[in-house]
Amino acid sequence: MKKILTGAGIAAAIAGMIYFKTRSAPADQPQAPAAQVETVSLQRKVFPVQISAFGSITAAAERSITLQSPGILTALLVTQGEAVTAGQAMARIAPDAQSAADLSKAQDAVRAAEAQRRHVAALLASHLATQADLAVAEQSAQDAQANLRAMQSLGTGAAYEIDAPADGIVTAISGRPGLLPAGTELFRLAASNLLVASAGVPEAEAAQLRPGDSASLTALNSPAKIPAMLASRGAMLDPLTGLIDITLTPQGVLPLGEPLSIAITTGNVTGDAVPRDAVQNDQNGDYVFQLDSKGIAHRQAVKVLEQYGNFSILAPDLNPAMQVVTTGAYQLEDGMATTPARTGN
Repeated sequence: MKKILTGAGIAAAIAGMIYFKTRSAPADQPQAPAAQVETVSLQRKVFPVQISAFGSITAAAERSITLQSPGILTALLVTQGEAVTAGQAMARIAPDAQSAADLSKAQDAVRAAEAQRRHVAALLASHLATQADLAVAEQSAQDAQANLRAMQSLGTGAAYEIDAPADGIVTAISGRPGLLPAGTELFRLAASNLLVASAGVPEAEAAQLRPGDSASLTALNSPAKIPAMLASRGAMLDPLTGLIDITLTPQGVLPLGEPLSIAITTGNVTGDAVPRDAVQNDQNGDYVFQLDSKGIAHRQAVKVLEQYGNFSILAPDLNPAMQVVTTGAYQLEDGMATTPARTGN
């Protein structure tokens, strides 16, 4: 006997089919793909703390070479940046009219005083002068001779050359040919054996530095790299740069003015090293993602202690048993599934 479905039965059957397909559909749909990432293991160890700066080789001591008496600068015999040796001629000076006249007067005064001394001595022999008169005449002659010697030592009224007082490097030439008054600065000379590295660092970093800290100087115009030692740290901010000035003693030779990249090692820090691309940042601060045993990403807030080459040194607060995501970390959210592409060590 055939079973005849009524209109209500047909409707119920159709509804059941729709319900079955609706309940079964999610099982047929593909799951959302997991984010593909690369990970590394934490490296917890002690790292040296380094402070970086840029600076240059400068002179620790400079001396000013000045014109001791008025004269005419006729020739400059050195150039800026030139290395000179003690006694090397640096400039030629000719006398000006006034200094030549002053020298002539001083020479005349010596001749006159000597003639007067001889005259008084003759009078003394004839009992027409006293020993006191002779003493006065002799003192006048000595004074005139001393004045002449002083003028001659300064080059007054005579042509002469100005020589380098010591080995050094000419850092500045300020004299210009022509008539110059006494006291005019002609050159500045840096002691070639007293070159230092100078730089400026932010106040917070300067507070970590101590004289004696080891450092490395890398020349920016050549492949030279030499060790150095921190000699001093300033106690005030440079008004032009807003930085604390520091001075380092090179343990090698670099030319005056050489620009430098400076790395100073001061103390150490214990932490976890991860590649820099592992550390992300948003309004809530720095963070990384660690993966659990099922590959689920977990956001972890971190504190960056130092930057060391291509690595960030994190405070040792992370679970060392969990991998840290590097490449691909930017696309993750807390709780997201992942598929590791490669695991580093």
